[in-house]
Amino acid sequence: MKSSVFVSCCTLMLLFSACGGEEEETKSNIVATTTTVAPTTTVVPTTTVVPTTTVVPTTTVAPTTTVAPTTTVAPTTTVAPTTTTAEPVILTDSFRGVTADTIKVGFTSIDFELFNEQFPGLNLTYANYPPMVDVLVEDLNARGGILGRKVEIIHRLFLPVGPLTAEVACVELTEDEEVFAVLNGFAGPGAEGVNECFTDTYETILVGAKPTIEQLERARASWITSDMNLSRRGQAFVSLLRQTDSLEGLGRIMIWGADPESEPVMDEVKELLESEGVSVPIVTSNENTGDETATIAFLEVVLEKARSEDVSTIWFVGEAIYAMEYLFGLGNEFNLLLHNGDSLNMWSQEPPPEIENSGLILTNKAFDRREDPSFAHCMDLVEEALQIEVRPPDQLGPEDTNYWPGTAGSCQFLSLFETVATAAGPDLTNETFAQAAANMGDFSLPGYKYVSLGSDKFDARDSLILGRWNKEKEQWEAISEEINTSE
Repeated sequence: MKSSVFVSCCTLMLLFSACGGEEEETKSNIVATTTTVAPTTTVVPTTTVVPTTTVVPTTTVAPTTTVAPTTTVAPTTTVAPTTTTAEPVILTDSFRGVTADTIKVGFTSIDFELFNEQFPGLNLTYANYPPMVDVLVEDLNARGGILGRKVEIIHRLFLPVGPLTAEVACVELTEDEEVFAVLNGFAGPGAEGVNECFTDTYETILVGAKPTIEQLERARASWITSDMNLSRRGQAFVSLLRQTDSLEGLGRIMIWGADPESEPVMDEVKELLESEGVSVPIVTSNENTGDETATIAFLEVVLEKARSEDVSTIWFVGEAIYAMEYLFGLGNEFNLLLHNGDSLNMWSQEPPPEIENSGLILTNKAFDRREDPSFAHCMDLVEEALQIEVRPPDQLGPEDTNYWPGTAGSCQFLSLFETVATAAGPDLTNETFAQAAANMGDFSLPGYKYVSLGSDKFDARDSLILGRWNKEKEQWEAISEEINTSE
Protein backbone atom coordinates (compact mmCIF):
# COMPACT_ATOMS: atom_id res chain seq x y z
CA MET A 1 0.00 0.00 0.00
CA LYS A 2 2.88 2.38 0.83
CA SER A 3 4.38 1.73 -2.58
CA SER A 4 1.12 2.52 -4.37
CA VAL A 5 0.63 5.80 -2.53
CA PHE A 6 4.26 6.73 -3.18
CA VAL A 7 3.90 5.99 -6.87
CA SER A 8 0.73 8.08 -7.20
CA CYS A 9 2.41 11.03 -5.52
CA CYS A 10 5.61 10.45 -7.45
CA THR A 11 3.97 10.33 -10.86
CA LEU A 12 2.24 13.69 -10.39
CA MET A 13 5.07 15.42 -8.56
CA LEU A 14 7.68 14.29 -11.07
CA LEU A 15 5.56 15.72 -13.83
CA PHE A 16 5.13 18.96 -11.92
CA SER A 17 8.89 19.38 -11.87
CA ALA A 18 8.75 19.63 -15.63
CA CYS A 19 6.55 22.75 -15.55
CA GLY A 20 9.52 23.06 -13.52
CA GLY A 21 11.12 49.97 -7.57
CA GLU A 22 9.36 51.18 -10.66
CA GLU A 23 10.93 53.78 -12.92
CA GLU A 24 8.96 56.63 -14.45
CA GLU A 25 7.52 55.78 -17.85
CA THR A 26 9.38 57.44 -20.72
CA LYS A 27 7.32 60.03 -22.60
CA SER A 28 8.63 59.04 -26.00
CA ASN A 29 9.41 55.79 -27.74
CA ILE A 30 12.24 57.39 -29.71
CA VAL A 31 15.69 56.70 -28.28
CA ALA A 32 17.83 59.85 -28.77
CA THR A 33 21.39 59.51 -30.06
CA THR A 34 24.39 61.27 -28.53
CA THR A 35 26.30 63.80 -30.72
CA THR A 36 29.97 64.41 -30.04
CA VAL A 37 31.18 68.01 -30.78
CA ALA A 38 34.59 68.16 -32.39
CA PRO A 39 37.29 69.95 -30.37
CA THR A 40 38.80 73.32 -31.56
CA THR A 41 41.94 73.02 -33.73
CA THR A 42 44.89 75.01 -32.32
CA VAL A 43 47.84 75.92 -34.58
CA VAL A 44 51.13 76.92 -32.95
CA PRO A 45 52.81 79.73 -35.04
CA THR A 46 56.29 79.29 -36.57
CA THR A 47 59.11 81.05 -34.64
CA THR A 48 62.28 82.14 -36.48
CA VAL A 49 65.36 83.23 -34.51
CA VAL A 50 67.42 85.87 -36.40
CA PRO A 51 71.19 85.12 -36.51
CA THR A 52 73.54 87.35 -34.49
CA THR A 53 76.93 88.47 -35.97
CA THR A 54 79.82 89.56 -33.69
CA VAL A 55 82.94 91.19 -35.23
CA VAL A 56 86.08 91.35 -33.09
CA PRO A 57 88.60 94.01 -34.48
CA THR A 58 92.31 93.09 -34.49
CA THR A 59 95.42 94.21 -36.44
CA THR A 60 96.83 90.72 -36.96
CA VAL A 61 93.94 88.25 -37.03
CA ALA A 62 91.02 88.22 -39.41
CA PRO A 63 87.71 88.80 -37.74
CA THR A 64 85.73 85.69 -36.72
CA THR A 65 82.04 85.67 -37.48
CA THR A 66 79.67 83.33 -35.58
CA VAL A 67 76.28 82.79 -37.18
CA ALA A 68 73.56 81.13 -35.14
CA PRO A 69 71.41 78.57 -37.09
CA THR A 70 67.79 79.34 -37.82
CA THR A 71 65.33 77.24 -35.77
CA THR A 72 61.83 76.63 -37.14
CA VAL A 73 59.13 75.12 -34.91
CA ALA A 74 56.50 73.21 -36.91
CA PRO A 75 52.85 73.94 -36.04
CA THR A 76 50.89 71.32 -34.10
CA THR A 77 47.51 70.47 -35.65
CA THR A 78 44.69 68.59 -33.89
CA VAL A 79 42.33 66.85 -36.36
CA ALA A 80 38.68 66.77 -35.37
CA PRO A 81 37.17 63.22 -35.23
CA THR A 82 34.31 62.34 -37.53
CA THR A 83 30.91 62.54 -35.85
CA THR A 84 28.49 59.72 -36.74
CA THR A 85 24.83 60.22 -36.06
CA ALA A 86 22.92 56.94 -35.64
CA GLU A 87 19.37 56.62 -36.74
CA PRO A 88 16.96 56.75 -33.79
CA VAL A 89 15.37 53.45 -32.75
CA ILE A 90 11.64 53.67 -33.23
CA LEU A 91 9.42 51.14 -31.47
CA THR A 92 6.16 50.30 -33.22
CA ASP A 93 3.20 47.95 -32.93
CA SER A 94 5.26 45.26 -34.65
CA PHE A 95 3.20 42.10 -34.05
CA ARG A 96 0.24 40.59 -32.24
CA GLY A 97 0.72 41.37 -28.55
CA VAL A 98 3.58 43.80 -29.22
CA THR A 99 3.00 47.57 -29.14
CA ALA A 100 5.42 50.47 -29.02
CA ASP A 101 5.13 50.37 -25.24
CA THR A 102 4.44 46.80 -24.11
CA ILE A 103 4.80 43.08 -24.82
CA LYS A 104 1.89 40.89 -23.64
CA VAL A 105 3.19 37.60 -22.29
CA GLY A 106 1.16 34.74 -20.87
CA PHE A 107 2.30 32.59 -17.98
CA THR A 108 0.67 29.22 -17.32
CA SER A 109 1.17 27.32 -14.05
CA ILE A 110 -0.46 24.64 -11.94
CA ASP A 111 -3.11 25.70 -9.45
CA PHE A 112 -1.71 23.75 -6.50
CA GLU A 113 -4.23 25.22 -4.08
CA LEU A 114 -7.19 23.99 -6.13
CA PHE A 115 -5.44 20.69 -6.80
CA ASN A 116 -5.04 20.04 -3.07
CA GLU A 117 -8.72 20.81 -2.54
CA GLN A 118 -9.75 18.30 -5.19
CA PHE A 119 -7.16 15.66 -4.23
CA PRO A 120 -6.71 16.10 -0.46
CA GLY A 121 -4.82 12.85 -0.03
CA LEU A 122 -1.79 14.21 -1.86
CA ASN A 123 -1.38 17.54 0.00
CA LEU A 124 1.31 18.99 -2.27
CA THR A 125 3.36 21.74 -0.62
CA TYR A 126 4.23 23.74 -3.76
CA ALA A 127 3.33 27.43 -3.70
CA ASN A 128 1.39 28.85 -6.64
CA TYR A 129 3.71 30.67 -9.04
CA PRO A 130 2.02 34.04 -9.87
CA PRO A 131 3.25 36.11 -6.89
CA MET A 132 6.86 35.11 -7.57
CA VAL A 133 6.54 35.69 -11.31
CA ASP A 134 5.11 39.18 -10.74
CA VAL A 135 8.12 40.16 -8.61
CA LEU A 136 10.56 39.08 -11.33
CA VAL A 137 8.61 40.87 -14.08
CA GLU A 138 8.51 44.04 -12.01
CA ASP A 139 12.29 43.90 -11.72
CA LEU A 140 12.66 43.41 -15.48
CA ASN A 141 10.46 46.41 -16.19
CA ALA A 142 12.34 48.53 -13.64
CA ARG A 143 15.51 47.76 -15.62
CA GLY A 144 13.90 49.16 -18.76
CA GLY A 145 12.00 46.14 -19.97
CA ILE A 146 12.99 44.67 -23.34
CA LEU A 147 14.56 47.40 -25.49
CA GLY A 148 12.23 49.91 -23.83
CA ARG A 149 9.03 47.86 -23.98
CA LYS A 150 7.53 46.85 -20.64
CA VAL A 151 6.38 43.24 -20.18
CA GLU A 152 2.70 42.85 -19.33
CA ILE A 153 2.28 39.42 -17.72
CA ILE A 154 -1.06 37.60 -17.87
CA HIS A 155 -1.55 34.54 -15.66
CA ARG A 156 -3.65 31.46 -16.30
CA LEU A 157 -3.77 28.50 -13.89
CA PHE A 158 -4.60 24.90 -14.81
CA LEU A 159 -4.93 21.46 -13.24
CA PRO A 160 -2.36 18.84 -14.28
CA VAL A 161 -4.91 16.06 -14.72
CA GLY A 162 -6.61 15.95 -18.11
CA PRO A 163 -6.64 18.55 -20.88
CA LEU A 164 -9.77 20.58 -20.02
CA THR A 165 -8.37 23.41 -17.88
CA ALA A 166 -5.24 23.62 -20.04
CA GLU A 167 -7.33 24.00 -23.20
CA VAL A 168 -9.36 26.79 -21.62
CA ALA A 169 -6.16 28.60 -20.58
CA CYS A 170 -4.71 28.29 -24.09
CA VAL A 171 -7.79 29.73 -25.79
CA GLU A 172 -8.09 32.60 -23.32
CA LEU A 173 -4.44 33.61 -23.71
CA THR A 174 -4.34 33.36 -27.50
CA GLU A 175 -7.83 34.38 -28.65
CA ASP A 176 -8.96 36.70 -25.86
CA GLU A 177 -5.68 38.24 -24.65
CA GLU A 178 -3.74 37.84 -27.92
CA VAL A 179 -0.40 37.41 -26.16
CA PHE A 180 2.87 37.48 -28.07
CA ALA A 181 4.36 34.51 -26.18
CA VAL A 182 3.64 32.11 -23.32
CA LEU A 183 6.08 31.05 -20.60
CA ASN A 184 6.24 27.78 -18.64
CA GLY A 185 3.59 25.81 -20.56
CA PHE A 186 1.56 22.81 -19.36
CA ALA A 187 2.58 19.64 -17.50
CA GLY A 188 0.84 16.58 -16.15
CA PRO A 189 -1.08 13.61 -17.59
CA GLY A 190 -3.29 14.86 -20.38
CA ALA A 191 -2.31 18.50 -19.91
CA GLU A 192 1.18 18.53 -21.40
CA GLY A 193 -0.15 17.57 -24.84
CA VAL A 194 -2.08 20.86 -24.92
CA ASN A 195 1.19 22.79 -25.35
CA GLU A 196 0.75 22.33 -29.10
CA CYS A 197 -2.37 24.48 -28.81
CA PHE A 198 0.06 27.42 -28.56
CA THR A 199 2.81 26.50 -31.01
CA ASP A 200 0.71 24.82 -33.70
CA THR A 201 -2.96 25.81 -33.50
CA TYR A 202 -2.44 29.49 -32.61
CA GLU A 203 1.16 30.01 -33.84
CA THR A 204 2.19 31.47 -30.48
CA ILE A 205 5.75 31.32 -29.13
CA LEU A 206 6.23 28.99 -26.14
CA VAL A 207 9.19 29.24 -23.76
CA GLY A 208 9.11 26.22 -21.46
CA ALA A 209 7.87 22.62 -21.10
CA LYS A 210 9.72 19.72 -22.76
CA PRO A 211 8.77 19.25 -26.42
CA THR A 212 9.47 16.07 -28.34
CA ILE A 213 11.04 16.07 -31.78
CA GLU A 214 7.64 15.25 -33.29
CA GLN A 215 6.01 18.20 -31.52
CA LEU A 216 8.73 20.54 -32.77
CA GLU A 217 8.19 19.37 -36.32
CA ARG A 218 4.52 20.33 -36.06
CA ALA A 219 5.19 23.69 -34.38
CA ARG A 220 4.46 26.78 -36.50
CA ALA A 221 5.94 29.17 -33.92
CA SER A 222 9.15 29.00 -31.89
CA TRP A 223 9.23 26.51 -29.03
CA ILE A 224 12.34 26.85 -26.89
CA THR A 225 13.06 25.83 -23.32
CA SER A 226 15.71 26.33 -20.68
CA ASP A 227 15.86 22.63 -19.82
CA MET A 228 17.28 19.62 -21.65
CA ASN A 229 14.91 17.32 -23.50
CA LEU A 230 14.89 13.59 -22.66
CA SER A 231 16.41 12.51 -25.95
CA ARG A 232 19.44 14.80 -25.72
CA ARG A 233 19.72 13.93 -22.05
CA GLY A 234 20.87 10.46 -23.08
CA GLN A 235 23.76 11.94 -25.05
CA ALA A 236 24.48 14.32 -22.19
CA PHE A 237 24.49 11.56 -19.54
CA VAL A 238 26.90 9.44 -21.59
CA SER A 239 29.14 12.49 -22.05
CA LEU A 240 28.97 13.20 -18.30
CA LEU A 241 29.94 9.62 -17.42
CA ARG A 242 32.80 9.71 -19.94
CA GLN A 243 34.17 13.07 -18.78
CA THR A 244 34.11 11.94 -15.13
CA ASP A 245 35.77 8.57 -15.95
CA SER A 246 32.74 6.72 -14.59
CA LEU A 247 31.97 4.42 -17.52
CA GLU A 248 34.83 2.03 -16.90
CA GLY A 249 33.54 0.65 -13.61
CA LEU A 250 29.95 0.04 -14.72
CA GLY A 251 30.53 -3.15 -16.71
CA ARG A 252 27.88 -4.41 -19.13
CA ILE A 253 24.66 -2.39 -19.18
CA MET A 254 21.01 -3.32 -19.66
CA ILE A 255 18.59 -0.53 -20.69
CA TRP A 256 15.08 -0.68 -19.19
CA GLY A 257 12.28 1.57 -20.39
CA ALA A 258 9.29 2.47 -18.22
CA ASP A 259 6.99 2.10 -21.24
CA PRO A 260 7.19 1.40 -24.99
CA GLU A 261 7.13 5.15 -25.72
CA SER A 262 10.65 5.28 -24.28
CA GLU A 263 12.10 3.01 -26.98
CA PRO A 264 13.47 5.73 -29.34
CA VAL A 265 15.44 7.22 -26.44
CA MET A 266 16.58 3.76 -25.35
CA ASP A 267 17.88 2.91 -28.82
CA GLU A 268 19.80 6.18 -28.94
CA VAL A 269 21.37 5.53 -25.52
CA LYS A 270 22.43 2.04 -26.64
CA GLU A 271 24.15 3.47 -29.72
CA LEU A 272 25.91 6.14 -27.67
CA LEU A 273 27.16 3.67 -25.06
CA GLU A 274 28.44 1.26 -27.68
CA SER A 275 30.31 4.12 -29.38
CA GLU A 276 32.16 4.50 -26.06
CA GLY A 277 33.05 0.81 -26.04
CA VAL A 278 30.38 -0.25 -23.51
CA SER A 279 28.57 -3.55 -24.10
CA VAL A 280 24.75 -3.31 -24.06
CA PRO A 281 23.36 -6.86 -24.47
CA ILE A 282 19.75 -6.13 -23.44
CA VAL A 283 17.32 -3.31 -24.31
CA THR A 284 13.72 -3.82 -23.19
CA SER A 285 10.66 -1.83 -22.16
CA ASN A 286 7.80 -2.60 -19.78
CA GLU A 287 4.39 -3.02 -21.40
CA ASN A 288 2.69 -3.34 -18.01
CA THR A 289 3.03 0.26 -16.80
CA GLY A 290 0.71 0.88 -13.86
CA ASP A 291 0.41 -2.81 -12.98
CA GLU A 292 2.86 -3.59 -10.17
CA THR A 293 2.36 -7.36 -10.17
CA ALA A 294 2.75 -7.72 -13.94
CA THR A 295 5.74 -5.36 -13.94
CA ILE A 296 7.59 -7.39 -11.32
CA ALA A 297 6.81 -10.68 -13.06
CA PHE A 298 8.21 -9.34 -16.34
CA LEU A 299 11.24 -7.84 -14.59
CA GLU A 300 12.13 -11.15 -12.93
CA VAL A 301 12.27 -12.85 -16.32
CA VAL A 302 14.44 -10.09 -17.75
CA LEU A 303 16.79 -10.17 -14.76
CA GLU A 304 17.48 -13.86 -15.28
CA LYS A 305 18.59 -13.06 -18.81
CA ALA A 306 20.65 -10.13 -17.49
CA ARG A 307 22.48 -12.42 -15.08
CA SER A 308 23.24 -14.87 -17.86
CA GLU A 309 24.66 -11.95 -19.91
CA ASP A 310 26.83 -10.83 -16.98
CA VAL A 311 25.06 -7.43 -16.73
CA SER A 312 26.34 -5.24 -13.89
CA THR A 313 24.35 -2.03 -14.43
CA ILE A 314 20.76 -1.16 -15.35
CA TRP A 315 19.99 2.15 -17.08
CA PHE A 316 16.41 3.33 -16.41
CA VAL A 317 14.58 5.53 -18.92
CA GLY A 318 11.34 6.95 -17.55
CA GLU A 319 9.73 6.79 -14.13
CA ALA A 320 9.87 3.03 -13.53
CA ILE A 321 9.26 3.14 -9.79
CA TYR A 322 7.90 -0.42 -9.41
CA ALA A 323 10.96 -1.90 -11.11
CA MET A 324 13.35 0.36 -9.18
CA GLU A 325 11.81 -0.58 -5.81
CA TYR A 326 12.25 -4.25 -6.64
CA LEU A 327 15.91 -3.70 -7.53
CA PHE A 328 16.51 -1.69 -4.35
CA GLY A 329 15.61 -4.82 -2.42
CA LEU A 330 18.31 -6.81 -4.25
CA GLY A 331 21.03 -4.80 -2.51
CA ASN A 332 24.16 -4.14 -4.56
CA GLU A 333 23.63 -6.84 -7.17
CA PHE A 334 23.16 -4.16 -9.84
CA ASN A 335 24.30 -0.58 -10.24
CA LEU A 336 21.49 1.77 -11.27
CA LEU A 337 21.70 4.69 -13.71
CA LEU A 338 18.66 6.99 -13.70
CA HIS A 339 18.14 8.90 -16.96
CA ASN A 340 16.58 12.13 -15.63
CA GLY A 341 17.74 13.08 -12.15
CA ASP A 342 15.91 16.41 -12.07
CA SER A 343 12.65 14.49 -11.76
CA LEU A 344 13.92 12.84 -8.57
CA ASN A 345 14.37 15.90 -6.33
CA MET A 346 11.49 14.85 -4.09
CA TRP A 347 13.38 11.71 -3.02
CA SER A 348 15.13 13.88 -0.43
CA GLN A 349 11.76 14.58 1.18
CA GLU A 350 10.22 11.15 0.74
CA PRO A 351 12.76 8.40 -0.17
CA PRO A 352 11.26 5.45 -2.07
CA PRO A 353 10.59 2.21 -0.18
CA GLU A 354 13.53 -0.22 0.04
CA ILE A 355 16.08 2.36 -1.15
CA GLU A 356 18.06 1.93 2.09
CA ASN A 357 19.04 -1.54 0.81
CA SER A 358 20.20 -0.42 -2.64
CA GLY A 359 23.63 -0.48 -4.20
CA LEU A 360 25.22 2.30 -6.26
CA ILE A 361 22.69 4.73 -7.77
CA LEU A 362 23.94 7.44 -10.15
CA THR A 363 22.07 10.12 -12.05
CA ASN A 364 22.56 13.47 -13.77
CA LYS A 365 20.95 16.57 -12.34
CA ALA A 366 21.17 20.17 -11.27
CA PHE A 367 21.92 20.78 -7.63
CA ASP A 368 19.76 23.64 -6.42
CA ARG A 369 22.06 26.19 -4.86
CA ARG A 370 22.49 29.97 -4.90
CA GLU A 371 26.16 30.34 -5.83
CA ASP A 372 25.34 31.80 -9.25
CA PRO A 373 24.86 35.58 -8.69
CA SER A 374 22.07 35.92 -11.27
CA PHE A 375 20.21 32.98 -9.74
CA ALA A 376 20.70 34.36 -6.23
CA HIS A 377 19.41 37.73 -7.42
CA CYS A 378 16.06 36.17 -8.36
CA MET A 379 15.81 34.49 -4.97
CA ASP A 380 16.71 37.69 -3.13
CA LEU A 381 14.11 39.70 -5.03
CA VAL A 382 11.32 37.24 -4.24
CA GLU A 383 12.30 36.82 -0.59
CA GLU A 384 12.40 40.55 0.02
CA ALA A 385 9.18 41.35 -1.84
CA LEU A 386 7.10 38.48 -0.43
CA GLN A 387 8.79 38.18 2.97
CA ILE A 388 9.42 34.43 2.54
CA GLU A 389 12.41 32.09 2.50
CA VAL A 390 13.20 30.33 -0.77
CA ARG A 391 15.05 27.10 0.03
CA PRO A 392 16.04 24.15 -2.19
CA PRO A 393 13.76 21.07 -1.91
CA ASP A 394 16.38 18.99 -0.10
CA GLN A 395 16.44 21.57 2.71
CA LEU A 396 12.68 21.52 3.31
CA GLY A 397 10.71 19.62 5.91
CA PRO A 398 7.60 17.60 4.96
CA GLU A 399 5.23 20.48 5.81
CA ASP A 400 7.35 23.39 4.57
CA THR A 401 6.01 25.40 1.63
CA ASN A 402 8.15 24.90 -1.46
CA TYR A 403 8.79 28.25 -3.18
CA TRP A 404 11.80 26.99 -5.13
CA PRO A 405 10.13 25.79 -8.39
CA GLY A 406 8.01 28.92 -8.70
CA THR A 407 11.08 31.11 -8.28
CA ALA A 408 13.84 29.13 -10.01
CA GLY A 409 11.84 28.00 -13.03
CA SER A 410 10.21 31.39 -13.52
CA CYS A 411 13.58 33.11 -13.26
CA GLN A 412 15.04 30.90 -16.01
CA PHE A 413 12.06 31.09 -18.37
CA LEU A 414 11.81 34.86 -18.05
CA SER A 415 15.56 35.29 -18.52
CA LEU A 416 15.51 33.08 -21.62
CA PHE A 417 12.64 35.06 -23.12
CA GLU A 418 14.35 38.38 -22.29
CA THR A 419 17.62 37.24 -23.89
CA VAL A 420 16.11 36.06 -27.18
CA ALA A 421 13.56 38.88 -27.48
CA THR A 422 16.32 41.44 -26.93
CA ALA A 423 18.46 39.80 -29.62
CA ALA A 424 15.45 39.92 -31.96
CA GLY A 425 15.72 43.72 -31.98
CA PRO A 426 13.11 46.48 -31.95
CA ASP A 427 11.05 44.90 -34.76
CA LEU A 428 9.79 42.06 -32.56
CA THR A 429 7.83 39.41 -34.48
CA ASN A 430 7.57 35.62 -34.60
CA GLU A 431 10.11 35.63 -37.42
CA THR A 432 12.73 37.85 -35.76
CA PHE A 433 12.36 35.90 -32.50
CA ALA A 434 12.94 32.60 -34.32
CA GLN A 435 15.95 34.02 -36.16
CA ALA A 436 17.46 35.34 -32.93
CA ALA A 437 17.08 31.93 -31.24
CA ALA A 438 18.68 30.17 -34.20
CA ASN A 439 21.69 32.53 -34.11
CA MET A 440 22.08 32.69 -30.33
CA GLY A 441 25.01 30.30 -29.83
CA ASP A 442 26.52 30.19 -26.33
CA PHE A 443 25.14 32.51 -23.65
CA SER A 444 24.19 32.31 -19.96
CA LEU A 445 21.11 31.64 -17.85
CA PRO A 446 20.59 31.84 -14.08
CA GLY A 447 21.56 28.52 -12.51
CA TYR A 448 23.27 26.99 -15.57
CA LYS A 449 26.90 27.62 -16.42
CA TYR A 450 26.68 26.15 -19.93
CA VAL A 451 23.76 26.94 -22.27
CA SER A 452 23.31 27.41 -26.01
CA LEU A 453 20.69 27.64 -28.74
CA GLY A 454 20.97 27.08 -32.47
CA SER A 455 19.05 26.37 -35.63
CA ASP A 456 18.72 22.71 -34.65
CA LYS A 457 18.97 23.11 -30.86
CA PHE A 458 15.89 24.36 -29.03
CA ASP A 459 16.73 23.29 -25.47
CA ALA A 460 19.28 25.66 -23.99
CA ARG A 461 20.79 23.72 -21.12
CA ASP A 462 24.14 21.95 -21.57
CA SER A 463 25.09 21.77 -17.86
CA LEU A 464 24.89 18.55 -15.83
CA ILE A 465 26.38 17.33 -12.57
CA LEU A 466 26.93 13.67 -11.71
CA GLY A 467 24.89 12.81 -8.63
CA ARG A 468 24.99 9.79 -6.30
CA TRP A 469 22.35 8.73 -3.79
CA ASN A 470 23.71 8.89 -0.24
CA LYS A 471 21.81 6.28 1.79
CA GLU A 472 23.03 7.57 5.16
CA LYS A 473 22.02 11.18 4.50
CA GLU A 474 18.99 10.17 2.40
CA GLN A 475 19.72 12.73 -0.28
CA TRP A 476 21.52 13.24 -3.58
CA GLU A 477 25.12 14.39 -3.41
CA ALA A 478 27.20 15.95 -6.18
CA ILE A 479 30.28 13.92 -7.10
CA SER A 480 31.46 16.07 -10.01
CA GLU A 481 31.77 19.69 -11.02
CA GLU A 482 29.27 21.23 -13.43
CA ILE A 483 30.11 19.68 -16.80
CA ASN A 484 29.53 21.02 -20.31
CA THR A 485 27.90 17.94 -21.86
CA SER A 486 27.91 19.39 -25.37
CA GLU A 487 31.59 18.41 -25.55
